[in-house]
Amino acid sequence: MDLILCHQSADFDTLGAAVGAARLYPSARIALTGGSLPGVQEFLALYRDEFPLIELRSVDPRQVQRWILVDCYDPDRLGKAAAWLSVPGAKIEIFDHHLPATPLEELWPQQQVSAHIEAVGSTCTLLVERLQAAGIRLSPFERLALALGLHMDTGSLTFPETTARDAAALTWLMRQGVNLVVLRRFLGDGLTPPMQELLSQGLAQMQVEAVGEYRLGTWLLELPEFVPGLAGLVMRLMELTGVDVLLLVARQGERLSLIGRARQEFAQLGQVMARYGGGGHDCAAAATLKASPDQPLPDPAQVLSDLSQAVKERIPPPVTAKDLMSSPVRTIRPEVTIQEAQRVLLRYGHSGLVVVDGQGRLVGVISRRDIDIALHHGFGHAPVKGYMTTDVKTLSPDTPLAEIQRLMVQWDIGRLPVLQDGQLVGIVTRTDVLRHLHQLPALSPQLASPALSCPLDLTFAALSPQHRRLLEEAARIADEKGLRLYLVGGAVRDLLLHRWGRQPSSCLERLDLDLVVDGPYPSTPQGTDPPGWGLILGKALKQHFPEARLEIHGKFQTAALIWPGGFCVDIASARTEFYPYPASPPEVAMGSIHQDLYRRDFSINALALRLNGPQRGQLLDFFGGQADLQKGIIRALHPNSFIEDPTRIYRAVRFAVHLGFALDPTTEEWIRTAVASGLHDAVGGERLKQELAYILRSRDWPLAFERLAAWGALRCIHPALTWDPSLYRRLQRVGRWAYHFRRRYPELGSQEIWQLRLEALLLPLPQAPQVASQLHLTQAGIERLSHFSHYQALLAQLETGSLSPAQVVRLLQGLRIPAVILLAGLAAKPARRLLWRYLQEWHWVKPPLNGHDLRCLGYKPGPLFQEILERLRCLTLNGELTTRAEAEAWLRKHFPLLQSQPK
Repeated sequence: MDLILCHQSADFDTLGAAVGAARLYPSARIALTGGSLPGVQEFLALYRDEFPLIELRSVDPRQVQRWILVDCYDPDRLGKAAAWLSVPGAKIEIFDHHLPATPLEELWPQQQVSAHIEAVGSTCTLLVERLQAAGIRLSPFERLALALGLHMDTGSLTFPETTARDAAALTWLMRQGVNLVVLRRFLGDGLTPPMQELLSQGLAQMQVEAVGEYRLGTWLLELPEFVPGLAGLVMRLMELTGVDVLLLVARQGERLSLIGRARQEFAQLGQVMARYGGGGHDCAAAATLKASPDQPLPDPAQVLSDLSQAVKERIPPPVTAKDLMSSPVRTIRPEVTIQEAQRVLLRYGHSGLVVVDGQGRLVGVISRRDIDIALHHGFGHAPVKGYMTTDVKTLSPDTPLAEIQRLMVQWDIGRLPVLQDGQLVGIVTRTDVLRHLHQLPALSPQLASPALSCPLDLTFAALSPQHRRLLEEAARIADEKGLRLYLVGGAVRDLLLHRWGRQPSSCLERLDLDLVVDGPYPSTPQGTDPPGWGLILGKALKQHFPEARLEIHGKFQTAALIWPGGFCVDIASARTEFYPYPASPPEVAMGSIHQDLYRRDFSINALALRLNGPQRGQLLDFFGGQADLQKGIIRALHPNSFIEDPTRIYRAVRFAVHLGFALDPTTEEWIRTAVASGLHDAVGGERLKQELAYILRSRDWPLAFERLAAWGALRCIHPALTWDPSLYRRLQRVGRWAYHFRRRYPELGSQEIWQLRLEALLLPLPQAPQVASQLHLTQAGIERLSHFSHYQALLAQLETGSLSPAQVVRLLQGLRIPAVILLAGLAAKPARRLLWRYLQEWHWVKPPLNGHDLRCLGYKPGPLFQEILERLRCLTLNGELTTRAEAEAWLRKHFPLLQSQPK
């Protein structure tokens, strides 16, 4: 027999999961290990006979072959039944949605455990997914039990731990049919008269304390005996009072019941309750303490005080203008015209501009609406000072979020400048506030997105010690300087994929890091930019890592630290960019982290992880990058993405084939539109060459070129370039030959192989050398492409099939080895055989005699030396000479010593 065990104080989630498990394991029975909540008691009073329940006292543990635990991984929550499972070698199957605080190996050291523990909103979800996959149809009562469990543990899909998987599981049950009238009855809002009395008592006794922006409620309750259902009462009390966290310590006879509920994950109630042997989620947890002869109950008031202090330590500091603001601020002068102001708005995507005087002092604000009205009335030539708002509401860096919201609502203001000592240091917009309130996940040491249940490990255990030391030191320096430091782009993407089991650890060993620094900048004269924080941080890190080489790039002095062995970290100030015309290099200006992420190519690369400060662990995801990673989607951020930068087309296919992702249909349509515009024909450039290098170095280059050809994107290299099987075979052959011969010929380095493939791609094109020059290929590569007609002539001779080895060598010996590899890509099979033998053996053949030997035989160096040696080599290649004796005999016959050495 298999036995399914529910934890003590069974709720609907453990009961529903047990009912689902009983269908997965048809011989299993269900046993409640203790009491159950009032709603569960009422439900079982009606439906007990519909499920394979067995009384705990009727269980003979010797007959149980497998123990199945649902909604419980900890033996301490099984009561007396835990002793049955303590037998060494016991087979245990666990289904739970609470991530273990203690490793299972420590909880079950001698048992055979198979665990199915995943961070979803309800254990019922895990069972429903397996029932659905097995095609098992459920009875109406089984569907009802599972639906109740899902509703109760996810708050009808509203609790923070809820995932899309929970919604999908509930949808499947609803499609099969759930009696909503009955469901509503057991979900009902009603309380029994005793519970109503306790609710009134709680409203009168509960203490509420403001901690930063949050309200913490505590309730100390004394009851003569155990009363089930207090968890539901705590939830109702939270709804009525609006507190953010509520803690209840209830003495019930000889036990203490500890119950915690929170609206956000920062409370980490599961960890708090683990101190008392309990557990649960970040937002819902409980523990029970029982008196014993050796251990009396602790003081309830002290326990409540300790719980309250533990939660207070986890409450994040208040969010202030300094945390929300963008810096530096894009400003204009009062005398700038309305038309010029409109161009600035268009260029940087702002909805308004701050106006400052010549000393950088704030004098006004002008909105897009103000500018539109002035233009409508024909005043584009007028200065903005006549239309700006001069009575400007401002903030200090320490203004709390609540006050910012109040000002925006009261005065209908979309942007509030931030002043420090009279100087403009930043701006908070309505968008900044909305992003914080609705798009950012809560703060916690291990952070989860509201839509995804996989946390990102901030210990960075998957990275090398060198990576971790660098990140720790960079965060420390950023804290000292009051900066906001982010890990951005591909590193965040790959860490998330690794966390979800979709990226092997080996891919992270040589991971390059991209850091972005965001912070307030001092005011500078108009037209000048302040020194870049990226450079400042890079120089500070260089002092701690003297073995690294510091490189400085570009107008904004971004820094790169490069270690011996190739490890690299790029450090840049947050930037924004504008493309003056399609495919042009972008014009870059200082910006905020929000603007920096918007300038990136795809949603999966527009992710930033905060590395320091109170918001450490904050994952910025304004464009749905995490969801796209989960779905395996490549999605561009805006319609003009490929118009502005055609290399993103090649980047899109590179990521798609490397990660095994699909292109979002809208993104694919944007690519086709950009290609069809003809703006990017033969665009060339260093950036396109780099993308081609990435593609041609990978194993998936054939698939990448197939997709590029399908979109017509090969015309970015040259309008006449098309993809066909013969071109694929040519590139494949060149790569294979170069790889095979790379050890014999050092000039065929790893960098040379991808470029040889690229040269093979370009070789038959008209103006191939010009295309290569536009792509910034090496001068040697350009020269090889300029000799295409010579290569064709050589191939024509090789393909006659009547050449001796010596003739083949004579034809090829003037070519560098990369050129011979290119010839192999073009050659038909007969010529390829000759080229292979040339590279494999004939190139290395030497005559039996060398110059030293000739001198020893009495020949003096002179004009005939080279001729003798060359003829000896030809005879050796053709097999006419094989030994030194044969060579000397030939020499005496054809070059007698007296004839060849005049006196």
